Amino acid sequence: MLEISVTPNRGDCLGLRGVARDVAAALNLPLKPLTVKTPAGLSAAPTAHDAFGFVRSSSEFCPYYTLRTLKNVKVGPSPDWLRRDLEAAGLRPINNVVDITNWVLLELGQPLHAFDAAKVSGGIEARPAREGEELVLLDGKKVKLETGICVIADAQRPLVVAGVMGGTESGVTNATTTVLLEAAWFKPGEIRRVARRLGVSTDSSHRFARDVDPAGVELASRLATDLLIELAGAEVVGPAVVVGQPPRADANIALPAGYVAAKLGTPIADADVTKAFQRLGFTVSPTSTGFSVLVPSFRSDVTRPIDLVEEFIRIHGTDKVPAGRPIAPLPGDEDTRSSGFTREVAIRLAGAGFTECCHYTLRDAAEVARTLGEAATPQLALENPLTADQSHVRASLVPGLAAALALNVSVHADPRGLFEVGVVFRPQADGTVREFLAVAFAAPAESLVRSWKSREAFDVLRAKRLLSDVATLAGVTASRLSFGVATGGLWQADHASSLVDRGRSADGACGVLDLRWTRSLGLKGSIVAGEFLLPRSTFADALRIPRFEAFSSFPPATRDVAVIVPTTTAAGEVLNRVQQAAAKATGKEFALESVNCFDVFSGPGLPEGTRSVAFEIRWRHAARTLTDEEANRAMATVIAALEKGAGWTIRS
Repeated sequence: MLEISVTPNRGDCLGLRGVARDVAAALNLPLKPLTVKTPAGLSAAPTAHDAFGFVRSSSEFCPYYTLRTLKNVKVGPSPDWLRRDLEAAGLRPINNVVDITNWVLLELGQPLHAFDAAKVSGGIEARPAREGEELVLLDGKKVKLETGICVIADAQRPLVVAGVMGGTESGVTNATTTVLLEAAWFKPGEIRRVARRLGVSTDSSHRFARDVDPAGVELASRLATDLLIELAGAEVVGPAVVVGQPPRADANIALPAGYVAAKLGTPIADADVTKAFQRLGFTVSPTSTGFSVLVPSFRSDVTRPIDLVEEFIRIHGTDKVPAGRPIAPLPGDEDTRSSGFTREVAIRLAGAGFTECCHYTLRDAAEVARTLGEAATPQLALENPLTADQSHVRASLVPGLAAALALNVSVHADPRGLFEVGVVFRPQADGTVREFLAVAFAAPAESLVRSWKSREAFDVLRAKRLLSDVATLAGVTASRLSFGVATGGLWQADHASSLVDRGRSADGACGVLDLRWTRSLGLKGSIVAGEFLLPRSTFADALRIPRFEAFSSFPPATRDVAVIVPTTTAAGEVLNRVQQAAAKATGKEFALESVNCFDVFSGPGLPEGTRSVAFEIRWRHAARTLTDEEANRAMATVIAALEKGAGWTIRS
């Protein structure tokens, strides 16, 4: 006794022969061949049928339609064996003609329909229903046909809701002598929609909706013809006529060498792969790069190499794959430091008024393209995604936060700032993909909370300060940070800054999100966000033990410098240049303590299109007081470096 449950994608197993074929493959037993006496062959002239008129299809939902005529049919009770088979399947015997079509449906999974030719006027056509047409179905239910659904009609009226149920006006009765036997293939999606719309579910619609085998259409017609000749004394009138072509043929899938073993994570012999596929009825041919597997048309669910892997392991047996003991290492320093950083960041951002949230790591292709551009999107794609909206690993946390803000606004929830700590992935120049631990936050620039306590705006300067705080928690000191101009689809042009770590261990960005994008999400006003990316390898470094370093008790040497630069030059770029020059000027004899921007001026006395940016530079020696000569020499080095900037001059 076998208990079988057919999944929705296995329409080939909705007939007893399909189930037997799969069981034979699973148990490695031979499948008894099906003997059909009626010869194969279809008429090449589908528009004129001598028996009763035309046969044609004008519906896109019926690309393949066959019709066979049988005369001198004697309608009566079915033999006992046929009645018992139908009753065992839960079907009520009616007469030998109808019972034969039902028996073939149960045997092969291919629905058939029999018309009384005397009740058909002018011919048969698969066409869209017309406005106002109605039909009384075989169950007595009268339905008003929706314009456009596929029906089988004669020259005057619809006779059948295609693939769902026939009508009473053309059904076979005891007075029928000539039968028109229909076998066709209808588009599964249309049958599913029509059956649901009419509130009618039949054995035929259940099978058509799950995709029957196009190659089985003619076979089912021939088997039914054999039975009509044997049990009803029918005589065949010429070959069956056909409209259209089968919508698909056998699929040829290239299977690379070693692909199955790579996916299963265990060595698999080529002979085992070949045997498993042959048991399923697949044809396997060796190629220079692996195998070519010809999949029969009845297996519409097998279209990709990964599908072949699933079929192989189903037949080969999961019990033959060696079981390995899972390895679960204890948390080490890396995990401790990573979780410690995550905890400190969460405390800092929650204290700043943000609420933590968590999103799926898998996102859709459009989000990745917006973050990194179309060119980088394929590198982050999953090889075998389950759904289209979870086809890529995420490249940024910011889109998820923006979508969460939009959701909060749409349901009138508290639209405060949100933050998230999680893993993101970025493609590298060498073709690899690198994993980062990311921290991101986002909030409306203008508070949407109607309270006098929550009026403070969240601007880019606050975002920069938060981002710097996050960097400090990661061990990236302020002296290593500089800000530039952020680019990319996430950020509004000229309203966002990139964060650069001169130690090259981290980066980030903050500013106003692209307004067109946020408005498309339903967010009004500006959304300010920030993101900081830290390589996971940072936490694999040797554990840094804090050590005390004695501070200098000697006074610093302080110098001021003002630089006139074009207004298009970012202040962060000037600060970066000053810091580099001031650090280099020490000659490693003393240390650069700080560089602070204390004034920005534009107006009278300066050339048009320029501004003055002033900095205070502080040097300090650990063991003595710096001389004026040393400080002046260092300052001269700084001035020389700044004057090399295009359009930069020192303001006296």
